[in-house]
Amino acid sequence: MATLKNLINSLDDAVSETLSGLSYTYPQLEHHVSHRVVLSPDYRNRRDKVALICGGGSGHEPFAAGFVGSGMLTASIAGSIFAAPPSTHITYALRCVAENNKVGIVVVVPNYTGDCLNFGIAIEKARRAGVMVEEIIVDDDCSIPENELSVAGKRGLVGMLFAIKIAGALAEKGLPLCEVAEIARRVSQSTATYGVGLSACAIPGQGLMFELAQDEIECGMGMHGEAGYERIKLRTASELVTLMLKRICETLSLSTNDSVAVIVNNFGALSQLEQGIVVYEVVNQLRNMGIEPVRVYSGTLMTSLNSVGIHISLLKLIESHRDIFVECLDEKTTAPCWPGCAYSIPSTLTSTPLKDSEKKKIEKIGISLNARDQRLIDSCLRDSCAAIIEKEAYLNGLDRGCGDGDCGSTLKRFADGILGNLDNLSLSHPAALLSEIADIAEERMGGTSGALYCLFFTTGAKTMASLEQEEDIRRVWFCAFRSGLNCLEKYGKAKVGDRTMIDTMYAACTTYEKLLKEEDPSDFYDKIAAAAWEGCYSTRNMKPKAGRASYIKQAQYLTEVDAGAYAAAIWTAAIVRTITHFKE
Repeated sequence: MATLKNLINSLDDAVSETLSGLSYTYPQLEHHVSHRVVLSPDYRNRRDKVALICGGGSGHEPFAAGFVGSGMLTASIAGSIFAAPPSTHITYALRCVAENNKVGIVVVVPNYTGDCLNFGIAIEKARRAGVMVEEIIVDDDCSIPENELSVAGKRGLVGMLFAIKIAGALAEKGLPLCEVAEIARRVSQSTATYGVGLSACAIPGQGLMFELAQDEIECGMGMHGEAGYERIKLRTASELVTLMLKRICETLSLSTNDSVAVIVNNFGALSQLEQGIVVYEVVNQLRNMGIEPVRVYSGTLMTSLNSVGIHISLLKLIESHRDIFVECLDEKTTAPCWPGCAYSIPSTLTSTPLKDSEKKKIEKIGISLNARDQRLIDSCLRDSCAAIIEKEAYLNGLDRGCGDGDCGSTLKRFADGILGNLDNLSLSHPAALLSEIADIAEERMGGTSGALYCLFFTTGAKTMASLEQEEDIRRVWFCAFRSGLNCLEKYGKAKVGDRTMIDTMYAACTTYEKLLKEEDPSDFYDKIAAAAWEGCYSTRNMKPKAGRASYIKQAQYLTEVDAGAYAAAIWTAAIVRTITHFKE
């Protein structure tokens, strides 16, 4: 099995170096290198406040060291990658904290055998030395049915952050050890977490820990690269969230009118785009069930190295403790990686949607079209949009080497927007029609191409509005085309020869202008389409000088035509076909 690429120096030094990197980033954190212990800046000044300690194997960054700080952990201990820290290191952390603490320590332990054993040894030694210690074992994983659990019980997952945050806030308030521990246990008992993995992880220097087909996912994945409870086919984000929430809700006995706090945790390699979609689904699905997500936290919090996956963790805000849970979640902490902040608390202000009467109205001015020409415009729009949609994948492929691989998808959104609004477009007045199409481009496309098409149609609309009614409608459309092209060259800064859509549009426009000067040219529209394709194919092997492609210097990515130029040729050719074959 091939090993994966990693940015490390030495596997033996990886944990110490990453903890040092954290302490360089947050220099007030105190890193004791020899024991892989990270201490809060206030650990020497907690004589009358309960302290919190937690830890576990490395490879889960930023857990646990990233949650060290006032209001959360007083100290963390890191083991080797996916290995519990040795009891001697845990004992060292307890000794550091206990030296300046007289009211006791809460130790939060992830429920894994190695962690329970090593923390257990250290706790017993501390108690024998007279240190007051309360142990909280967190076991929030709900992916394995109760009747199939082994003697090891349920695993401790990202839900333990709820216990750490709430216990840390209570400790800051000066509550005694027994109360902090009791409420932390209540939090743990009210928390359930479910994980889904899209890929396995790889320990540096090794291959993937298990194979997973492209169309499969692991349900119930833990944190140590192990396979999940079951393997199923990949589904949409909505379907997976439904599956995960069903199990969590059953575990916590959640029902209508209940409220929860939510953590959505990234395994480490899921894109932020996808994570945002999961958060969206979690919140909306809970609300549809009548369950209110009072607080939502999202981030890369407890990872499994480079695995792609997600955890959903819910804390049931039980009636007897709802207010104190929420209050503690909202308390400030200096721990650098806690995702909550002032913006996590919902605002009392509500947005006011724009009324239909306040929305932009486009005036029908300028020349008007007869019934036949309106039907022709309708057909041209339908056919050109269909042609773009058909070529979505091909355009994305052209765009992949020189852009971000979304040219076809972006233009498809534009085409779908036009088709979806076709019955309401102002086909009778070209100036209004072009303005409406410009608005669709602006709203649906986004990015550079959205701005370019918006400019093109907006400028064309302005020109159309200034023209007088005349018999030769071809000249009218040319004036709009020419003005739109001039605007693209002005604001987009691209010109002929720069390997952009301008190469196609300029070729079509100049041919269009020449043909207008001839008395009755044959194949008028076919020659415009041929010129458009000629301009498009001229971009093959052309050095890009504008747009994102101008940053690409590797020749192998520049052998095909430009995606934007090809798209312009597609819709030009589609319009020509429609005009030349149009029948009443």
